[in-house]
Formats: sequence, C-alpha cells, structure tokens
Amino acid sequence: MKKILLIIAPLLLFSLLWGIGLEESINQAKKNNKELLMAMEDVYKAEQTYKDVRGNLLPQLTLQGAYGLSATNLPKSAVPSPVDFSGGLSATATDDANYLAGVMAGVVNSMIPSSPMKEGSFALQMKMDQVVFLGGKLINGIRAVDRFRSIQKLRYTLTEQDVVLKTSEIFYQCLLAKKLWDVQVDGLALANRHLQRVQLFATEGQVAEFDVLRAKLEVAKLEPQVLQAENNYNLAVSAFRKQIGAEDETIVPEGDFVLPADFEMSLGEATTQGLANRTELELADINSQIMQIRYNAEKGNFLPNIALNADYSLFTKADEYAIQRDDFGSKYGIGIGFQIPLFTGFSNTSKRSFAKHDYQRARLQQRDAEELISLQIKQDYQILEHARSNFDVQTQNISLAQRSLELAQVRYDNQVGIQLEVFDAQIMLQAIKLQYYQSIYQIIMADSNLKKSIGVRL
Repeated sequence: MKKILLIIAPLLLFSLLWGIGLEESINQAKKNNKELLMAMEDVYKAEQTYKDVRGNLLPQLTLQGAYGLSATNLPKSAVPSPVDFSGGLSATATDDANYLAGVMAGVVNSMIPSSPMKEGSFALQMKMDQVVFLGGKLINGIRAVDRFRSIQKLRYTLTEQDVVLKTSEIFYQCLLAKKLWDVQVDGLALANRHLQRVQLFATEGQVAEFDVLRAKLEVAKLEPQVLQAENNYNLAVSAFRKQIGAEDETIVPEGDFVLPADFEMSLGEATTQGLANRTELELADINSQIMQIRYNAEKGNFLPNIALNADYSLFTKADEYAIQRDDFGSKYGIGIGFQIPLFTGFSNTSKRSFAKHDYQRARLQQRDAEELISLQIKQDYQILEHARSNFDVQTQNISLAQRSLELAQVRYDNQVGIQLEVFDAQIMLQAIKLQYYQSIYQIIMADSNLKKSIGVRL
C-alpha cells in the first residue's frame, strides 16, 4: 500500500495546485519583492534630496509674528495716592497759579501706574535670505546629489535584474526538482514491477532467491530517494513562493525547459559589449564624478561667500487691549554680507588634498571594476561553452541508453538475455535522464548569467 501511495500521491497533489509560468512569476516578484521595493523607496528619497538641495538656489522667505495681551495687578503699596498741588496755594493765589498747579498735578498723576495695567502688542516680520556666491560649493553640491540620484536609479535597475535572475533560477530549480522527482517515481514504479516479475518467476523456480533479494533491495534503495526528491521539490517551491511574495500555498511553478538560442558572439565581442553596457561600470564612473565634484568643492573653500538679506517689520504696542490703526510702526532693511577665509590652520588645504586622493582612489576602483567584469564575462562565457558541451554529451548518452535498453529487451525476448539485464538498462536510462535534465538547467542558467554579464536586460 505504501508503494502505491508513493506513486499516486504526486498525481493527487498536483491536481489541487495552481501553476504559473516564468513571465508571471517574474512580474509578481517585481511587485512583491521586498528588496526591490526598498530600492524604489531609495530612488524616491534621492529625488527629494535633489529637490531639497536645489531649493537653496532660490530665495528663502520667512514670515514670523507675535500678538500678545497682558494684565498686571500691582500691590497697593506700589500705587501712591494721587497728588493735588492746589491745596498748597494761598487764598490769594491767582488763576494762573491754580492752572499751573492743576497741570503739574495731572503730569505727576499720569506717571502713577494704574492697577490692573492692560497692554496689547503685535509684531510681524518678513525676512529674505538669498545666496549670491558660495565659492561653487552650492552648485557642486547640486551636481553631487544629481549624480547620487542617478546612482539610486541604477541601483534599482541592478536590483531588478538580480530579482529577475534569481526568480528565473528558482523557477527552473523547481522544474528540475519536479523532473528529478518524476524520474525517481518512475524508477520506483519500474523497480516494483521488476520485483513482481522476479517474485512470480521465483514461485515457478525460474530464478534464484538471490535475484528476489536483489530486486527487493533495489526497491528499498529507491523509496528513500523518492521521498528525498519530493522533499527537495517542496523546499524549492517554498523558496519560489517567498521569492515572488506569494502567500497562496497552492501556487507552483509550471512550464518546461526551453533551451536558449546559441550565443553567437565571440569572447572578444562579449567583453567589449559588457564593458560598454554594464551598469556597475556606469555606477563606478558616476562615483568618480562625485569624487571629482567634491574635490572641486573643496577648492572653493578659498573663495568668498556672499549672501543678500532683507527684512521688513511691522510692530505696535498699546497701553490697552484695543490696538488702533495709528498704533502701528514699521522698519525695513537690506544688506549684503561676505566672508573670506584668510587662514584656517591649513585645514582647507588638508581637506582639498584628502578629496584629491579620494578622487584618485575612485578612478583606481573604476579600472579595477573593468578588469573584474572582463574576468567575469570570460568565466561566464566558458561556463556556457562547457554547459553546451555537457548537454551534447548527455544527449548522446540518452541515445546510447535507449539503444542499450532496446538491445536488452530484444535479447530477453529472444531468450538470449535475462530480465535483470533489461532492468539494469532501464535503471541506467533513468539515471542518465537525471543528468540530461541537469545539463539543460545548466545551459539555461549559464546563458542568463552571461547575458547579465554583458549588460543585456533580462
């Protein structure tokens, strides 16, 4: 019963699954892959950084203001009684003297604080700052963040290509694991049929007990291999679902191995195209440009910084809560300022020298990247050639194994050979099928890796 389940279970399982092809798998991976989504967020951030730095070229306007009301209750001891100078005049004082005494009393009494003291105030200021010249640092900074924005876009492209390649690799790994599982299941079914025949012959006395034991051992050897192949397939499918961001447990990759067209370029042509099209080299070149921009900016530290500023203020202060139109006053000003570094303790010179060596280092890294990419293209080119040669060998081996099985069957039908020879030929064919499918997988992946190495968009 266990042997039958090992064969029937895969058929029942796949009838409940939903298969998707390679193109749909790649599209889902692009939409759901976390690394790719994070790379896109970095592109958005770089775009906003560029806009932020570029905005420093425009005038910076600031509006600020304040409005306040206050009430102060003074202690009684701080509020003297009103004065009256008329009480000190004689009875014969003239009207002018009485008038002057009243005026003086009014002046003095106006200086005595009242309680509570109420006050209203309002102030408004518009301020503008405009950069005129910063020794080229601002312009170089804008250029640098523009290059950084380009770097983030190229990194997204690289990540996208990695996701496509990884998705294709896992997709074909699943197909290969399924092929290997099918071959193992077929091999187990074949071993079981052989065991039944041997047991039948043994009951008729046509074969020895050794042949029966050997047939049982073949079945016992293949059963764990089938279980291992099934487990490998399930693990590959789990990795596939994670790669494309699928939560549905019924999704499985579906398709067949399709050999790519022959690679027509020579190694020299492939290397030339790779050095011209590889995104990594473009990234290295942009990095060198950023280092050069930084060097130019450090040289600008010896130049003056010039800025323009202007402001306009509106203010008022009233000894009551109500503010009247004639309580307002205003103030405005405009000026231009500059700053020239005369001596910084050789700090600016050191910074400029540091930036220069950083730029030279970036150029060396760029040349090193070119050499590494040339080596990678050569390796991928040779791997593809070896994979195609191996595929040709495995194709021949399949033909030989099939011919060997035909001859063994003919010998057995003519009672020249034995059943064991037929079984051995069948097992040999199954083993070569495994190697044949693996050789196809190797060609597909080697071709994809080589195309990525020379800058072809996958």
